[in-house]
Amino acid sequence: MGRKAAMLFVAGLLVVLVGCSPYRLQGVVVAGEMPGVEVVNQNDPRLAGTGGGVAGASLVVLLDPERLSPKRVGEGHTDADGRFALPIDTFGAGALMLDIELRASRPGYLSVSERMQLPGGNQRVIITVLRGDDPQKFESDDILRDTLREAEPFLRD
Repeated sequence: MGRKAAMLFVAGLLVVLVGCSPYRLQGVVVAGEMPGVEVVNQNDPRLAGTGGGVAGASLVVLLDPERLSPKRVGEGHTDADGRFALPIDTFGAGALMLDIELRASRPGYLSVSERMQLPGGNQRVIITVLRGDDPQKFESDDILRDTLREAEPFLRD
C-alpha cells in the first residue's frame, strides 16, 4: 500500500507542478507598413528577426477587456531586438481560452491595441507598429475609475 500511495503522491505533484507552470506571452514588435497583431506558430521564421525590431516598446495585457475594469495581468517592455516575454498572472493562462486586450506603445510610433484570445503556449505574437505621433495614449485601463474621477467636480455640493 505504501508504494501505491507514493506513486499517487508523485502523480499528483506532477499535475500540480504542470498546472502551475508560468505562462509567458512571447513575440516581437516590429516597425512596418500596416499596424496590427498577428498570432503565429512558435517556429515562424519572422520571429528570428533580421533587424526591424522596436526596442523599448511598452506592452500591457488586460484580461476580460469588455468589463468596466479589466484586470491587468501582464506588462513589460521589448528588448534591444524588439522581443518580449511577458509573464501572465492569471489562472489557466496558456491552457484556457481567455479574452485579452494586448496593447503596445512607444514614443515615435502609433499605439496598437488588439482584442483577442490569449495565444496557446506554442504560439507567438508579431505586433507591427507604424512610425508617427500617437494621438491615442493608453494612460489607464480602468474605465470606471476614470469616469468617476472626471465626474467628481459635478458630484460635489
